[in-house]
Amino acid sequence: MKPPTDPVRHAARLARKLQMDAAIGVTPPVAEHHETLATAFEAIAAGREMVAARE
Repeated sequence: MKPPTDPVRHAARLARKLQMDAAIGVTPPVAEHHETLATAFEAIAAGREMVAARE
């Protein structure tokens, strides 16, 4: 059974959007935090897809 990655991908997209907003000054400057968060979510989703591919 393929593990669901949609929620993780959605969270990664949201974190990336928040990072971009912070970079252009729309939100408080916490871009580095959101960039790290987005990278972590992408890594989680990629790992889950890799596990699904093995099964």
